[in-house]
Amino acid sequence: MRFVRQIVLLAAASGALLAMPLERAFAHGRLKASTPAAGAHVVAAPRVLHLEFTERPELAFSRVELTGPTGAAVALGTLRADPQLPAALIAPVAGTALGPGVYTVRWQMAGADGHPVRGEFAFTVVGSAGAGSAMGRADSVGAACCRAGPAAGPAPPAAHHADAPAIFNAESPGYVLLRWLSFLALVLLLGAVTFPLVVLPIFDRFGNRNRLPVSLDIRRRARGIGTIAGLALIALAIARLLAQSYALHGAAHVWHFELVRAMLLQTVWGWGWLLQVLGAVIALVAFRAAARPSRMAWGLAAAGALMLSTTPALSGHAVAAPRLSAIAVVVDSLHVIGAGGWLGSLFLLVAAAIPAALSLEESDRGETVADLVNAFSPTALGFVGVLGATGLFSAWIQLESWSALWQSGYGRTLLVKLGVLGLMVGTGAFNWLRVRPALGDAEGTRLIRRTSSIEIVVGVIVLLVTAVLVATATPAGMPMGGMAH
Repeated sequence: MRFVRQIVLLAAASGALLAMPLERAFAHGRLKASTPAAGAHVVAAPRVLHLEFTERPELAFSRVELTGPTGAAVALGTLRADPQLPAALIAPVAGTALGPGVYTVRWQMAGADGHPVRGEFAFTVVGSAGAGSAMGRADSVGAACCRAGPAAGPAPPAAHHADAPAIFNAESPGYVLLRWLSFLALVLLLGAVTFPLVVLPIFDRFGNRNRLPVSLDIRRRARGIGTIAGLALIALAIARLLAQSYALHGAAHVWHFELVRAMLLQTVWGWGWLLQVLGAVIALVAFRAAARPSRMAWGLAAAGALMLSTTPALSGHAVAAPRLSAIAVVVDSLHVIGAGGWLGSLFLLVAAAIPAALSLEESDRGETVADLVNAFSPTALGFVGVLGATGLFSAWIQLESWSALWQSGYGRTLLVKLGVLGLMVGTGAFNWLRVRPALGDAEGTRLIRRTSSIEIVVGVIVLLVTAVLVATATPAGMPMGGMAH
């Protein structure tokens, strides 16, 4: 009971992470420099606005607006990427030259991970309405850009940002909740594929008894769990699309066709979203086909699961890593497979395999449960190894120094995750060393179900902390200055 109380307290503490508003320092890309500069007094009215960020912005997620001394909007031309600086945007000033007064630039950007950031700055024009026509390098770059091809994204609706303040963003509790539920569904689906394909072949070789009826029952239960998880992934994908569109465009333009189309077809985040839906559909079709014993159907389910394992990387830190981003995406996908192979298969053991064994004659139950656990344990150890190795690599990519573990929000959240994960590993080690050797009777079965359920609860908390971690800026991506909203 003492251990259970500790788990409850840990769950409450982790839940506080979800309820807490995250620090502004958790924002991702930031404004690095601009022309005109923030607070600048310029004599020559600028013909273009040039904004350079700390990470490469996705055009379909980016917006720039300019308001004049009276608060009226100033018309801007098509927003374009700087052909010489990949992390910069150029917005030509349309119409007549700017007159004297204070002008405010409001910007929105998001990198490859899709996490939107907003900010603003002001500059003052002190010359006359017709003074000057260029702003040095920025104007020449703007002219070169304007001679380029068509814009990569649709023009935003007027005042698109007005009803999308920072109260809802990638780091907001509601968005964290969506990510958490998506991680849970993904891990369950991976477990529903991994257990029949990896664990059951080992189980089928144990002993002299006919294992086929039990294996078929477990596969049937796995298909049911996988189907529920696949449907949940599709529903959560739709919810994430709504959340992303609201965070970027506001409630009035959540279903704006051109904006949503650009999000899905012109950004890495959108490609990851499409891959999630496609992978879930493939898995659902495969689970239905597997109603009759079919290796091809389970192979198709594995293909869908592999596709799904890449999707968290395409909307997280891996794809926006400052170095080795392609390798980081592959490693993150392996990390997801490790989590699904361990935690997802553990859930299948408790929710499908052991109940299937308990449907046998009483004299066969204890031995069958023992064989199932002994088949699962070595595979779980392998997946834990993959999880640990890939986690270390990801930490090396994202952390700039050991001190960042306690000096940055990302590092502190990572330490929380490691602490909870350590508890899960400890519970698994207890099952391996103490519970597994005692299996073979009804008491052993009750004990393994109890301790494995505790391990699952801790794993669910790990996924919650991970959902928070994904929304937290890494030290490698944190600039020295700037302002985000």
